[in-house]
Amino acid sequence: MTVPLRRPATNEAVLLWILHRFGEEFTRRAIVKGGMALRLAGCPRSTTDVDYVFAPAGSKRPLEPLVKKLLAELEGARVEVTLNSRVLRATVQLDAASVQIEASLADDCPSEAMSTGEMAATLGQPAQIVRVMSFPHALAHKLAAWNERRLLRDLYDVYFLRARMSVRVDLATLNARLARIESRLPALRRTTSMTLPEFARTLRQATDDLATPALEAELAPLLPPTELPGLLLRLRPALIDLAESLAAGRA
Repeated sequence: MTVPLRRPATNEAVLLWILHRFGEEFTRRAIVKGGMALRLAGCPRSTTDVDYVFAPAGSKRPLEPLVKKLLAELEGARVEVTLNSRVLRATVQLDAASVQIEASLADDCPSEAMSTGEMAATLGQPAQIVRVMSFPHALAHKLAAWNERRLLRDLYDVYFLRARMSVRVDLATLNARLARIESRLPALRRTTSMTLPEFARTLRQATDDLATPALEAELAPLLPPTELPGLLLRLRPALIDLAESLAAGRA
């Protein structure tokens, strides 16, 4: 049973309430992905979003009133839910908290059980079990996301999955994403596909070009201060090893 939210609300408390309430209501169908899934695995990078994949896919339209109904349980919250052809997006503002939910649909999404224990303990709450995207698939999607938007936080997440969790890449998922690249970056707008060796070379070049000032500028607001010193020295070997493995067709 999801514990009622304590007031005044914080981002962390609202995020945990959403994880628990959605997990309770949608059970195995609501699969957490992205930064929040990594948070549950112990990643120190902060996030104010909960990204979901709902599988198996149906229509987003029946999902909209259900999400509104659940979020209406947050007494006093300002909730806005929008729907487009790609995702359902909800924003929640309550006291000083401001968080976002984004949900997409998929016919299938491999997942695994994950406890909210560590996050719940910091808030004095009991843990619950939620579903998260399987980490090999998550790593493949994170690599593809980096390729399309070139954010250093994506490379940090890749490093965390690879070096700290020893996750291997689901190559079928990565190849499928590389076969249909959708980037809004002007330099990549004409790149509609990429082979695995081409991607490996791109990743290796980006790794070689990494510099501490750029890493700290983007990641300082998202990481504890103790995570920043020596970060480049930790990231580079893990990313080089991954690029070389992908170049050889290995996960």
